[in-house]
Amino acid sequence: RDEEFYEKMKVPPPTYCPDCRLQRRLAWRVTWTLYMRKCDISGKDILSIFPPDAPYTVCHHEEWYNNKANALDFGQDFDFSRPFFEQFEELLHKAPLQSLTVDFLQNSDYVNEAGHLKNCYLTIESDGNQDSLYSYRILGATSCVDCIFVKDSEWCYECTDCVTCNKLLYGQLCEQCRDSTLLFDCRGCQNCFGCVGLRKKQFCIFNEQLAEEEYKTRVSSLDLCNPEHVQTVMARFEELKRAHPRKAITGEQNDNVSGEYINESKECFDCYDIRQCRDCKYCHMLMEVNDCMDYYVWGMGGDRIYECLTCGYHPHSLRFCVKCWEGVHNLTYCFQCTLGTNNCFGCVAVHRGEYCILNKKYSKEEYEDLVPKIIEHMKKTGEWGEFFPASISPHAYNETSALEYFPLTKEEVISRGLKWQDNLPTTTGEETVSWNDIPYDIDQVTESICDEVLACERTGKNYRITKQELVFYKQMRLPIPRIHYYERHLDKKGLRNPRKLWKRSCDKCEAEIMTAYSPDKPEIVYCEPCYHKEVYG
Repeated sequence: RDEEFYEKMKVPPPTYCPDCRLQRRLAWRVTWTLYMRKCDISGKDILSIFPPDAPYTVCHHEEWYNNKANALDFGQDFDFSRPFFEQFEELLHKAPLQSLTVDFLQNSDYVNEAGHLKNCYLTIESDGNQDSLYSYRILGATSCVDCIFVKDSEWCYECTDCVTCNKLLYGQLCEQCRDSTLLFDCRGCQNCFGCVGLRKKQFCIFNEQLAEEEYKTRVSSLDLCNPEHVQTVMARFEELKRAHPRKAITGEQNDNVSGEYINESKECFDCYDIRQCRDCKYCHMLMEVNDCMDYYVWGMGGDRIYECLTCGYHPHSLRFCVKCWEGVHNLTYCFQCTLGTNNCFGCVAVHRGEYCILNKKYSKEEYEDLVPKIIEHMKKTGEWGEFFPASISPHAYNETSALEYFPLTKEEVISRGLKWQDNLPTTTGEETVSWNDIPYDIDQVTESICDEVLACERTGKNYRITKQELVFYKQMRLPIPRIHYYERHLDKKGLRNPRKLWKRSCDKCEAEIMTAYSPDKPEIVYCEPCYHKEVYG
């Protein structure tokens, strides 16, 4: 099956394993590492994934979309005496690059990999949200803070993998739950606290059914602004979670799939965080794509995509591309090419272009004659069929998502010939207030805290509290977070299963299953039939 796909895409089989292919692609992706710098077109201060001293032409996304610097002005002839990647790297240093991958923003300057946002701050890789902060992969959310993989929800805090929830605090794997706190794998529940695996329940505390008045009396004494209460509550909650069976694959309405966090998909294997996909393999965080392999992030109507990163909005027949979107097709080795660009090879930042090689325009006949010759040349240099090397990525390894999923030390990174950034956009030691002077009780916290610089209790990294954030904490009766927002992101990510599969037996019927729960993990794991019988009866 794999060989049929490679033949269809006219590429050789890969020489790297799936994990190493993913690591190489992620070395081209920056999400949370954001710098202030000047736009090289307008001279204005902008937020960017490129540091101020990066040797690239970087411009604000509006200037970039308006083509203020025409990428075709930097076109170059292909040199058959030199490797392709060497020539592509030269073009990468000359053509105008988009500072952030964003569009359709309203009062949402400090975001990345995002679109259709209003009044949002540090919401990363998100779309269609309003009044939301410090969140990752949220879609259609309103007033959500510190959430990841949350969809169509409102007034949620510290939630992970939740859908259509309202006023849910500290929820995981929940759907249609509201006015509740500390829920795990619950559906259709409201007014519940510390519950696990419930369906359509109300007024429960730690899975105990109570009358409404008793529930209100007992829940009022569980003050999550009190650190001593939190410790006791979490211990009881974790005990319930350990006794609750987990489904081998997290997801619904699938047919013949393997991986984790898969929904409404068919014939997809070793895939993670996908929805409405067909005939895919080694794919991650995609929606509505068909017939793809080694494809990371986005989708939305794409098909026949191979070894690509951050490509979406109806892309078709892409090979080895990064950040190409909106009706693009028949692209090979392209970077930031958009708006219907088609039939291009080795191009950077081309809008609405066609029949271009290294940003130089050709006739259809010239293009179709030259591309096969370049491919033959790349076969001789050993480049054809390989994704862009991490060594020519415009980003340092520790700026990228690669570090998050494939941690390496500085020494290991340098030994592989990759870049390392010593001056990341964070500070320590500049705090202006001690945590001893900040009350846990949010009612006692004044607006003056927004003028202070805080220090993460875990890492010492500095951060601030915004006025919008403080209003949310007061309204939801939540304490000021004492951990840096990126560390909070990592904590929530750590609640999710890894992107790796193991063989193990169902703990109920002993059928063999493939699951993201390794055999040495203590969780009780059931195959799907056994899980549904246990939970739904």
